[in-house]
Amino acid sequence: MATDEIVEVTPQTADQWRESGEAILIDVRETSEYDYEHIPGSLLLPLSFLDPDVFPPLKDKKLVMICAIGKRSAAAYKQLAKAGYENMFNLEGGIGAWRKADLELQGVRFEEEDYSV
Repeated sequence: MATDEIVEVTPQTADQWRESGEAILIDVRETSEYDYEHIPGSLLLPLSFLDPDVFPPLKDKKLVMICAIGKRSAAAYKQLAKAGYENMFNLEGGIGAWRKADLELQGVRFEEEDYSV
């Protein structure tokens, strides 16, 4: 597969893969974005630190790349594909599409406000 051919996956399919253990979800957003809200079980690896030479050789699972809307994850996908990684997918529409599909998210956005003094 050419590195410019990005294979996208819907949030629903990615969620099924996540639940069944078929896929590892790699979130390439920055730490503050991840802390605010993220998909449970997803791994944070900001695009700004992505180095295909030290990326773990994850060959037995599908890799689903995630960002806010799908642009940074597409860039990470291309970098890893160029380095020889296969069985990768880009989350169509990113976290925004995941949220719209009403799938599970976690992070500080969901924590109760503490108004104690």
